[in-house]
Amino acid sequence: MPKKILYESAVHQFLWAGRRLTERWEKTRPDDAVRLGGWISALTIENPGPGLVRVAWRAPQPGEHLIALRGAKFYTRGDAPAHSQKQQAAGLTFGDDVIMEQNAAFFDGQLREALIRAGVFPAGAFDPDPGQGRASARKHAEEVFHDEWAASVDVTKIDVRQMNEACTAPEMRHIRRALGDLHGRTLLDVGCGLGEASVYFALLGADVTATDISPGMCDVAVRLGLANGVVVKPHVSASEDLGFDASVKFDVIYTGNTLHHVDLAATMPRLLRHLKPDGVFVSWDPLAYNPVINLYRRRAMQVRTVDEHPLALADVRAVRAHFRESRTRWFWLTTLLIFCLMAVWQRRDPNRERYWKKVIEEADRWAWLYWPLAALDRVLLLLPFLRPLCWNVVIVGRGPLHQ
Repeated sequence: MPKKILYESAVHQFLWAGRRLTERWEKTRPDDAVRLGGWISALTIENPGPGLVRVAWRAPQPGEHLIALRGAKFYTRGDAPAHSQKQQAAGLTFGDDVIMEQNAAFFDGQLREALIRAGVFPAGAFDPDPGQGRASARKHAEEVFHDEWAASVDVTKIDVRQMNEACTAPEMRHIRRALGDLHGRTLLDVGCGLGEASVYFALLGADVTATDISPGMCDVAVRLGLANGVVVKPHVSASEDLGFDASVKFDVIYTGNTLHHVDLAATMPRLLRHLKPDGVFVSWDPLAYNPVINLYRRRAMQVRTVDEHPLALADVRAVRAHFRESRTRWFWLTTLLIFCLMAVWQRRDPNRERYWKKVIEEADRWAWLYWPLAALDRVLLLLPFLRPLCWNVVIVGRGPLHQ
């Protein structure tokens, strides 16, 4: 679809989401319907780049919401015999078009997120929308994004040990030490992605179950395991609802780069139902405060999902509060200079390369700079006020308080 038509279709869909919600509230919540209509009429909507829509507002507090259109599907219908024939062959009519239902759910979710972010309504103001079915718009967008990523991957080119043991993978090296001997232990990898961690833990002797919202990612994890001579058991599910029987328990629950995609308050209790009383929970995720990383995030919209919310210190405390004993370790402060060099000196496009992957794949090339900066970080991070400026935080929790 031409870029201009894609953008115009997206604007149309977003505004229709507002109209659907307004009509639903007109009889039951007339004041809210009027407030919603006024807010929508004052929006500024523009196209900041390929596949993106920016929605901006001035009230109640100035802000904006960026929509990545990879989570939506657009196509024409009825303007040529071939389109009608395809609709009929699929047994679809305009009223039961699955694609359009998913699209409506996607834009309804984007509208709600913008309204909450703007402070027009609190999160609890939105009653469940039966049109969304079992999958929320956010989950659908995540699934589409990660399925597309998985489809582009050649597992034969992934060096599992490199991705977990390289000098520029300090989080995983720390986690490996924290977990100790994994032989014979059951491990759940939540949000497994391409499966580098799942397969690595299996190589170390763990009995690994890998979950992800993306069927494509689960498939890649299985194939990566087979390519490395180990078996990883896949389980397609969202982190918020794993779908396991209550009796299923693991010695270790690991979640890498996942918590900043989910609702922590809903997710943590459900995950910990499946951790043994003496089990270990390990996570690592990005933090919200470093201006260098935040600049990168604003630029690298094509390799990220828009629902991401890097952890605030309150989030870190909330995760730790679920355990009798917990520890944190902070990574990447001055070592972030490497990312600056990739962007400024090497002029690498952050929308064509995932920096956080490349820095590990190219660890040997960066070791001369990484090691002295990492030594400096160890000294600087003795000062607690510098820790939130790191890129990532690792949380290790032992003994879940509530199950």
